[in-house]
Amino acid sequence: MTRLLLKTRYRFALLFFLFSLGISLVTRLALLSTHHGWTKPWAATALAVGEVYDLLAALWLTLPLFLFLTVLPERWFQTRWLRAALWFYSAAAVFALLFVSVIEGFFFAEFDGRFNFVAVDYLMFPTEVVTNIWESYPTGWIVAGLAVLSAGAVFLMRHQIRRAWDEPAHPLRRAQLTALYAGVLAAATWTVSPSLAQVSQDRALNEIASNGYYTFWMALLGSDAPYEGIYATRPMVTVTERLHRLLDEPAAVPASFVPGTTRRQIRALGPARRMNVVIVLEESLGSEFIGVLHPRPRSLTPQFDALSREGTLFTHAYSTGNRTIRAIEATTASLPPLPGVSIVRRSGSEGLFTLPSLLRSQGYQTLWVYGGRALFDGMGGYLKSNGVDRIVEQKHYPKGTFMTAWGAADESIFDQALVEMDRMHATGRPFYTLILSVSNHRPFDFPETELKGDPNLKGRENAVRYADHSLGRFIRQAKSHAFFSNTLFVLMGDHGARVYGAAEIPLPSYEVPILFYAPGVIPAGKRLATLASSMDVPPTVVGALGLSYESKFFGRDLFRLDPAEGRALMTHNNVVALMQGSRLAVLGLRGATELYDVTPESELIPVNPPDAAGHALIEDAIAYYYGADHAYRSGAYAFTAPPVEQLAHRQPPG
Repeated sequence: MTRLLLKTRYRFALLFFLFSLGISLVTRLALLSTHHGWTKPWAATALAVGEVYDLLAALWLTLPLFLFLTVLPERWFQTRWLRAALWFYSAAAVFALLFVSVIEGFFFAEFDGRFNFVAVDYLMFPTEVVTNIWESYPTGWIVAGLAVLSAGAVFLMRHQIRRAWDEPAHPLRRAQLTALYAGVLAAATWTVSPSLAQVSQDRALNEIASNGYYTFWMALLGSDAPYEGIYATRPMVTVTERLHRLLDEPAAVPASFVPGTTRRQIRALGPARRMNVVIVLEESLGSEFIGVLHPRPRSLTPQFDALSREGTLFTHAYSTGNRTIRAIEATTASLPPLPGVSIVRRSGSEGLFTLPSLLRSQGYQTLWVYGGRALFDGMGGYLKSNGVDRIVEQKHYPKGTFMTAWGAADESIFDQALVEMDRMHATGRPFYTLILSVSNHRPFDFPETELKGDPNLKGRENAVRYADHSLGRFIRQAKSHAFFSNTLFVLMGDHGARVYGAAEIPLPSYEVPILFYAPGVIPAGKRLATLASSMDVPPTVVGALGLSYESKFFGRDLFRLDPAEGRALMTHNNVVALMQGSRLAVLGLRGATELYDVTPESELIPVNPPDAAGHALIEDAIAYYYGADHAYRSGAYAFTAPPVEQLAHRQPPG
């Protein structure tokens, strides 16, 4: 078999396999050097474990070429045109491996992890992603450099490549080698699992120990996987009973919970107000940038800081994920972030119980204003099928509008929103408007008309300044419009700027500001330290409007909640978590559960074994996530749900 690999056509497969291993090793060494360091514990273990993943990835990457060489007739293999094609393939393959390695380096720098669900999501929308990469990095130079490296590598290996034509490969010997290859591949695939990469308590190091191709494939397989069978479960009767206790709140009518569901009656605890609702999701505006939350010598957010003195600011709030679609999901459907891809991208997400659907049933007009293309990440389709009547997107902006890969700049988005809200106000009916900004996103370009970029600041910091400037400008202009005095504004970050840190759940990356703003209605200058989640926004909005309604929301009205009962739910890669007080319960693959103490610096200290209170928090986490998954998949979370007795027999969508 050795001779067959070294002196026949299979030399191509062997060289590709070895080069793939080499590139993966170099990538890991670079990540280790840049993001972790050599002197920290477990670095050597990460390298050793990483080679196992690299071997598996290289086997799968080599498989198409191996099969092609197996079925290729000898007379074709000896032709001049095929020789030329294989030489070209060699250069292209080397280029592809190098290119993916560079992309993974940029991805790791942004998300502190290997390719994951984010990479899967981005791959579905190449227009925005490719344009963003081209605008953010010296892509032309990188591609040219990699092309030169690829050609040089093939030139240096030319003598090794030529030996592939030394001897013919007999069909029987090819079949035997293929059977052996298949056996090795099957054995490796069967024995390697994601848990092997858990070499330490350092999440970033565990990511380095893995392999980008492997994690991408795992994310692709699990993007719409059911919770049951993968994560910890309990009998559904137990889950719903626990949920009824967890979702109880002062506004919930006693004994109003419908068995087997989260349906309950919420009574108004304040005066009814048919106010307009405007929710502004600020792209990547994590709490770390907010001057009143994290003071610095010169605040990047003077406008938000000033507005916080006129409204009520939640100072201890967390996003449910690190993607905008998680914020869309949380602030419309008030659902926990289910493992895998957001429901915004899933099949079966039509007609859910959402804030826009609820308000539309109360006579509200509903609108989404966005600077990019509505089809990106499935946001337009999701919102259109969940209560949003009208969408303003990139194609609706006039020619000459400043654009980046992600669409129109924030000032243009807010200007368009004002026009649309004036139109809706003229009808005499209240309106709901969801506004999604885009400028605080790589490549961090913006029109330097009213605000100039500061050369002493980084690109991200200047983008934050521009986003803050645009938000303040929007509110100042809105004050002169007739609808303003009867409008509730919710100004919040959709998620943090980037993922960083060694913890399994990097909590600082999830901290976001949530500001409720309505002069004369919402208390001015108030700070609430209640542990809050972006999924609490819908019920808090409805509570502020003074509506009595039948709710299915998993969030709770923060204005009526005992601060000690606050909690936050979030997902990171393939784990989900529930935080309450200074404890964090984490649910992982294969039913794994972990418990951590959270320090004031947001560091996670493992608690093993969990105490009684820790076990209770883990059970609460299971109830939230398993209950939410069941409600979504069974149809119980539909805006008009089927009878309760039918829900147990419904098949999950997708």
